[in-house]
Amino acid sequence: MVAKLVNIVNVSSDIGSIYAGKSKAPAAFKSAGLQDKLRAIGYQVEEQDAFQQSPAEWVSSTREPNGARNEARTVEACHQVSKTIASALDGADRLPFQLILAGECLYCPAIMSAYWHHLSSTSKRVGIIYVDADCDLHTPTEPGSSGTIAGMTLTHLTLDFARGALESMSALSRPDGTGVVDKDNIVLFGLNTDSEANKRDHLGYLFDNEFRVFTSRSVQRDPIGRAKAALSWLEERVDHIIVHLDVDVIDPGQFPLCNVPNWTGLGFEETMAAVKIFLKSDKAVALSVAEVNPDHDPRLKMTESLVDKIVDALS
Repeated sequence: MVAKLVNIVNVSSDIGSIYAGKSKAPAAFKSAGLQDKLRAIGYQVEEQDAFQQSPAEWVSSTREPNGARNEARTVEACHQVSKTIASALDGADRLPFQLILAGECLYCPAIMSAYWHHLSSTSKRVGIIYVDADCDLHTPTEPGSSGTIAGMTLTHLTLDFARGALESMSALSRPDGTGVVDKDNIVLFGLNTDSEANKRDHLGYLFDNEFRVFTSRSVQRDPIGRAKAALSWLEERVDHIIVHLDVDVIDPGQFPLCNVPNWTGLGFEETMAAVKIFLKSDKAVALSVAEVNPDHDPRLKMTESLVDKIVDALS
């Protein structure tokens, strides 16, 4: 029997962060036994580092001319991630399962773009389940914007230039140049509508453009039911699914592993029960884990718990 392959992509990055620390996440996952535990359940494990040449480390930043912080360095880091994902896909007879320890959610457009380009010769569609407390619809020049590109992830997934998407992110697209997501290939799961980070006009944009949204409150009430509903909706529309887990979706009063806390009211067990439903789908081809800051977990107890839940979901 040939062992199933999982390709781990280490994205040691703080480049788009308000605070440093997330770049340590891939090493923390390894210390918590991720690779060994995957091998123990029968996986062949391969690893790639996205930043072998130039690191994506935190630096003191000011706004660049377009209103974003560290724009040039961040966009270059996104291209490195996209190339790393693409190299694993191009050398495989069929899509390997990729476990992307992404550090920051801003790499979602890069990940999605790699898949869209890989599938360009087919009629296959790729979608994403965006498990995140934030909708990440900020723009560089809106009032109160911090200028951090991580807060603009959905803006760049859609490449909505009318809203203020950066032109420098335009290459991280589908082969036809359009955004890697639209209302029909993304589910926002665990959105905290009480958070001030999700502005009224951001929520209005989701409503007006008919995006599929499951709030953190609804997931907490019925994590299995909401996960099955979200998955069923997306499976009807796409051929392959990327699951993106931003750990800020988990309430920090119970599990403060995320880089910046978001008081969602959503528990760790409930979140991971939903993620397990997603990863059991035959269409799931990747899991991206973002916003883990090991500085908040010096003995790696929370990281070990997260690793165990991921391994269980993949067993």
